[in-house]
Amino acid sequence: MDERRDQPPDRVTRPPVIVSGAAKLSPLQQAWSHYVTHTTNCPTCRDIDQGRCEDSGRLWNAYRAQGDETYRRLSEETP
Repeated sequence: MDERRDQPPDRVTRPPVIVSGAAKLSPLQQAWSHYVTHTTNCPTCRDIDQGRCEDSGRLWNAYRAQGDETYRRLSEETP
């Protein structure tokens, strides 16, 4: 008979797939996402020789402010 002598491979188990719509980004991550999305899609910001546009500066400042606020809140909670 031509029977298998090797054990069959173990069944591969993978962690469950998380639907991206079910997860929420933190406010800091959202601010960073807005900045990066803008700078990668804006023709002015993408061109290194042109510098950044006003919207990019506004989004960067919002990201920095959110980071400062997050740091402040964390430092108050830490003994």
